[in-house]
Amino acid sequence: LDMKQNGGKGAALQVGVKKATGDHILTLDADMSTSPTELIEWLKILPGYTFPDKVILIASREHKDSKVDAKSIRRFAGLIFNFIIQLFTNLKISDTQCGFKLYPAAIAEKLFSHLETKGWAHDVEILSRASINGIKIKEMPVGWNHQDGSKISLVRDSIRMFFQVLGISLRLNWQYFIKEPLQSFNSARKQGEPPVFRFLFVFTVAVLFVLMPLLSFDYGFTGDELVQKEYGEKVLSFFESDGADNSALNYKNLYFYGGLFDYAAAWLNKYVGGLDVYEMRHLLNSLVGVMLFLFTGLLGKELSNSWRVGFLSLLFIALSPRIFGHAMNNPKDIPFAAAYTFTLLYLIRFLKDLPKPGMKTVLLLIVGIAAAINVRVGGILLIAYFGLFTGVLYLWRNDLRRELTKWNGWSKVISLVLLVSVAGYFGGLLYWPYAQQAPLSNPFKSLSEMSNFSVSIKMLFEGRHLWSDELPWYYIPKWMAIGSPLFLVLGVVMFPFLLLSKRKSQFAIYLTFVAFTAIFPVTYAVIKGSSLYDGMRHFLFVVPILAVLGAWAWSTAIHWSQAKYYRYSFSGILVVGLLLPSFWMLRNHPYQTVYFNEIFGGAGAAFGNYEMDYWMNSMKEMCEWLVENDPELKNGGEKTILTSSYDPVSYYLRQLAPNAKVQYVRYTDRHARAGDYFIFFNRFVDRGYLLSGAWPPGDLVHQIEVDGAPIAALTKTDPNQYAVNGKIKEDQQDYMGALESYKLAVAQDPRDELAWSGLAKLYLDTQQFDAAKAAIDQLLTLSQSDFGTWYLLGQYHYNRGQAGEALKAFQTCRDLNYKQNIVYYYLALIHLNLGELPKVLENVEAYDKTGGNIAQVYEIGINAANQLSATAASRYFNAKKAFFEGKPQEAYRLASEALEVDPGYDLAREFISRFNTN
Repeated sequence: LDMKQNGGKGAALQVGVKKATGDHILTLDADMSTSPTELIEWLKILPGYTFPDKVILIASREHKDSKVDAKSIRRFAGLIFNFIIQLFTNLKISDTQCGFKLYPAAIAEKLFSHLETKGWAHDVEILSRASINGIKIKEMPVGWNHQDGSKISLVRDSIRMFFQVLGISLRLNWQYFIKEPLQSFNSARKQGEPPVFRFLFVFTVAVLFVLMPLLSFDYGFTGDELVQKEYGEKVLSFFESDGADNSALNYKNLYFYGGLFDYAAAWLNKYVGGLDVYEMRHLLNSLVGVMLFLFTGLLGKELSNSWRVGFLSLLFIALSPRIFGHAMNNPKDIPFAAAYTFTLLYLIRFLKDLPKPGMKTVLLLIVGIAAAINVRVGGILLIAYFGLFTGVLYLWRNDLRRELTKWNGWSKVISLVLLVSVAGYFGGLLYWPYAQQAPLSNPFKSLSEMSNFSVSIKMLFEGRHLWSDELPWYYIPKWMAIGSPLFLVLGVVMFPFLLLSKRKSQFAIYLTFVAFTAIFPVTYAVIKGSSLYDGMRHFLFVVPILAVLGAWAWSTAIHWSQAKYYRYSFSGILVVGLLLPSFWMLRNHPYQTVYFNEIFGGAGAAFGNYEMDYWMNSMKEMCEWLVENDPELKNGGEKTILTSSYDPVSYYLRQLAPNAKVQYVRYTDRHARAGDYFIFFNRFVDRGYLLSGAWPPGDLVHQIEVDGAPIAALTKTDPNQYAVNGKIKEDQQDYMGALESYKLAVAQDPRDELAWSGLAKLYLDTQQFDAAKAAIDQLLTLSQSDFGTWYLLGQYHYNRGQAGEALKAFQTCRDLNYKQNIVYYYLALIHLNLGELPKVLENVEAYDKTGGNIAQVYEIGINAANQLSATAASRYFNAKKAFFEGKPQEAYRLASEALEVDPGYDLAREFISRFNTN
């Protein structure tokens, strides 16, 4: 065929294929680097000695059985070209450029008729089109001899290949995701999945990439962000000073975390700028959040091979209000969730590609593991998953075992597993200064600390104030059940049943793998009894996985039956389920992190029972409202604002009203200072005061609500400062003056629990017991769950000689806060008066466990232990008494004697261990 004018290799082949006849069409290079007789060799290894009708056979110079005579520069160039191709396309073929390819005629005619790349890179487009359309491509061995006359320029041709492949990728993706789905609206409905889902997927991601950065400016500076920002600056300084500034190595507890996100934010603020420092962080956070949503959708598509499931996965995660909210200003959990999900995506691709995973898959799997570890040390788990799943898949798939055995591929697979694990691990230390100091030990020290966080924080859970180390085992599962939208909860509930029904499907094993990565971390935390706090925040990385599993379950359930009424009914339920959180998110923006689902009763039901705006996100809006509505502040006047949210409030008011004076006060110590306004969020406020209306304190000016539940309040302080004066006089030991001031305070505001508490204490101190009881009774009408009130009641009954009533009150104190050691002192005294010596011993030991340090208390324990002949306890209490009397050597000797008497006496063992450590 004479084309008259040279249009390129692709154009020539397009004409040739159109004119060709026969059942199969062979394309090959004119230089005959590969002889047509190779087809005979192919037939010898093909089943039935026949060319397949639905598979493209391509010669691969990288096949293990190929015999290649080529210059090293050409082989190296081929590897570079192939890497570029795998990077920008969905092809996982090791050699696309060998010209020897055999197509079934119908497939060739279809592919070449749409060919747009006329030059030598046409192979990339042809094979990419085939892959996109689900046509199988099989690599075959070949004999190939280099022919002189072919000139390769490594640099020039690599650059040319890069731009040609990039252009092909963009063009094919545009056609696949945009053009073809839109054209399908005007064409007859075909069997199979409608292409509109892939258009909706891309469209939704594009909208999120624009919308979320814009919305990120609405979100407040949170309680953790100051230290996160400072850690990022220290990490940046560490690297820029080549380690001379090593303050990042011991900064709070953040050195246990990788610094990737905070380093990037600090770098952007230093070298790009243009935004408020926290707005820059939130902008970056939102972009990472979009990536999390994208990876979640792609994981759903990868697991199911369905863009419907991919699109639903994307919707499920984007319409999970708590995830959406955290995506704006959570610099630890969202970046980790994104890296975790990204790694799972490429882990599944790696497993599917076995025994010959593509270079891109291997590289991006390494990147994912490294990124996860660079944010949180829990990313090391991904290495364990990688090894575990590869081994399980080998045992599960007979075809894989045969394939690996046939070509001795285990050595290559093991090499790849080791490469990914080692490169991912050490790549995870790149932005983690602490880990770099001892790469083989410090990461595991961090893992131990993070898996059982040593800091204990008071949580509000199920209407009880509990320390984070005494929460029930179901703390995280329940938070996920009440803090996730209903469509997600229902999808997760349906998933195991539907998976069992599809257990023989080829993708069931991969769904099981991914489900394991959601179940294992939560189960491990439950079994280990890890100290948890802040609801589901530390397990946000599990939610994208649940979104994928739930999306697959909903899609499977909807298409379970061919009956239209069934599909429409299930689809309608899902649409309603998606609309409910969508409207809620719009209505309560930017407080999506305070979401509770409709079955639970929403935020209104959570008020006083669960944590709400624990991260102080509301302080931004509160400060803006205050300055806008206080003319004096707006015009540069001075006002004093007392707040427990010091960092965000001081930051925003410093910008909005430079003359505002912001002072930190704990909510329970708010009368220690005089001021003009209180700004409080409702965390750490006793639930009884929340529910009785005692919170917010003072004269309410403005409050921020979610579902009608106040999460933050701005109030005016008492202009007469009665309670403040009472506290001042009490500190000055002017008890009568303090009493009068507190009386005026409660007369003015009967809800002021601190003034009532001040009265009760003073009445007890001055032995006005009837008046003290009346004040305590008033406190009990405001709250039945305040430790301080029950402590006062216990003191009242103890001073009146009412041992039984005192015992009940102090036992209630213990139940409300087991860490207050003074309670065990009173319990020991009461049991001593009642002659209950074993109880005395028990409470002195509890006093010791909770950090008690008064020598006289141990004297009570010594007497009880001696009477009970509890020698080990007696020696140990003597040891503690000696220690607090300043006799450390005697204390050590006595504790050692206690351990000799009873080697199982844990208190003595722990004391000696701490003594030796110090």
